[in-house]
Amino acid sequence: MRTGFLSGVLIALAGTAATAQQPDTTARRDSTARADSIARADSIRLVRELERIRGEARPPHVMGGMIPAQPQQPSNPGLNPSISVVGDIVVDASPDGSTLESARRFDMREVELALGANVDPYFRGDFILGLSDEEGIAIEEGYLTTTSLPWQLQLRVGRFHLPFGKQNTTHRAELHTIEYPYTIQRLLGDHGGKGTGLALSKIFSPFGFYQELQLTAIERFPEAHGHEHEDEHVEEHGFEGVPAEPPNRTLEGLGYTARFRNYWDIGEATNFELSFSAGTGRIAEPFGCEAELTPGHFDPCPGPRGETAVLARQSLVGGDVTFRWRPLQQGLYRSFIFQAEVMRQHNEDPALPAGLPPGAAYLGPIEETTGLYAFGRWQLSRRLFVGARYDWVEASTDVERDFSAISGYLQFFPSEFSKMVLGYENLRPDVGDRVNRLLLQMTIAIGPHRPHPF
Repeated sequence: MRTGFLSGVLIALAGTAATAQQPDTTARRDSTARADSIARADSIRLVRELERIRGEARPPHVMGGMIPAQPQQPSNPGLNPSISVVGDIVVDASPDGSTLESARRFDMREVELALGANVDPYFRGDFILGLSDEEGIAIEEGYLTTTSLPWQLQLRVGRFHLPFGKQNTTHRAELHTIEYPYTIQRLLGDHGGKGTGLALSKIFSPFGFYQELQLTAIERFPEAHGHEHEDEHVEEHGFEGVPAEPPNRTLEGLGYTARFRNYWDIGEATNFELSFSAGTGRIAEPFGCEAELTPGHFDPCPGPRGETAVLARQSLVGGDVTFRWRPLQQGLYRSFIFQAEVMRQHNEDPALPAGLPPGAAYLGPIEETTGLYAFGRWQLSRRLFVGARYDWVEASTDVERDFSAISGYLQFFPSEFSKMVLGYENLRPDVGDRVNRLLLQMTIAIGPHRPHPF
């Protein structure tokens, strides 16, 4: 009996030991499985890492101190160029006929192709081509901008919209209105004033608010207006004057501009901007002799060196003010912008070359011209805006009255890449009857586009 009891105890202990060993075996199996899974995951990560390293550009192998010429991929993804296209379509429903430059009712006014990228840690490049039926392919802008100059200086080299006034730095397709204000069109050009040269800027705040000083030295002031001015002379007088020497022969003949900008944050929802601009340059203006058979018509009468134009200095001064209101809690749905600019142009009356016939006369402008505009825009909803603008340009001595215009605009943004503007203008030109304009603009942007100028 005692032997049977011992046998039962041994059997019970064996069963207990077997039962106690079961979890250990399962744990070892689970541990082994997890280790295998981790090893497989590590292998996958290792393979992917090797593929990534293999796909990246390696530094070129140096042989004898020379680096072989082979293409390299930039290690910084920001070096990849951004490419965008902006299309500007305008429909003219004016009751008296088309008032567009092309005299068309439906016009693809312009297509802009923009490319921009960081060239290296020191420069950024931006190039914008304008394509239109009227002008073909034109270089709207193309410049390099420094990114690491000392003393917080920034230098721009190339062709760019002149930092003169507020709206002149904005491309026409990105305006809140359909056209530039008429003051800019008359004094800087239909497409805004451009310049090719150097631009230096610096931002500082010695008085507790921001100031920016922008200085430029360019080929001519302004570049676009110079060509348009020559075309006007060809149409008016029948010939294009040629000076004895080009304006850029000396540094005095180049164009120079300066803009001093001040920026205040009045509160969390409002800010105020005030700036002053000035520019000067020498341009070729024609002279001629009045024709005997056709009074009032002038023919070229060359000077001692065969010139038919003289270099005259043209200067422009201006001031602009911008007020913005955008509350923090309603910033997506409510905002207000008010903007005004005034410009005054001074034209030199130069002396004509010696030895000309007694009837020779200077044919360029000599009077001073003043122009201004005021614009306001109110946000009705997240995507809907309404605006109005008043334009005034002082009349010259040979016209009937001052130029003035009142216009209203309804803007709708289906998205940040598209814009629709319905505009109405009532023009009171300096010559002729009033003109009513009814325009519809559609702007489409494809690709990364520049931030809004306001």
